[in-house]
Amino acid sequence: MEALLKYDRCDLMNYWERRKSFWSTGMGLILMVFLAIIFIVGAVIGLNLVTSPYPIVESFDAKPAVINQGSPSTLSWSVVGADKVEIDQGIGTVGLQGSRQVSSSVTTTYNLTAWNGTIVRDRSVKIMVKPQH
Repeated sequence: MEALLKYDRCDLMNYWERRKSFWSTGMGLILMVFLAIIFIVGAVIGLNLVTSPYPIVESFDAKPAVINQGSPSTLSWSVVGADKVEIDQGIGTVGLQGSRQVSSSVTTTYNLTAWNGTIVRDRSVKIMVKPQH
């Protein structure tokens, strides 16, 4: 009976030794690399979900960018993923996309600011006024 128990324990030990050595075989190494890749890809996806790239200011333009004194220019903008968008110089809160006609007697820089939670993005555009002769 004792010899039978020794054989069973020895056989059980060989089983576990064989299980440990699986990771040093070619298939074990391939599986380990595959699991590491899945872990890294999952971590990258998780970080992208947690750290949003938004808001994104796709465009903020003035056409024409050079005007005669008192002539109009059109500001146009496109923002993605913002909770709030503002343009300074008295324009205030605006939608994610739009346009607004402005005129000035002096060269003016307009700043667009977009918020998504604590993330802030901004863009500026300058409208130059030609001096009158």
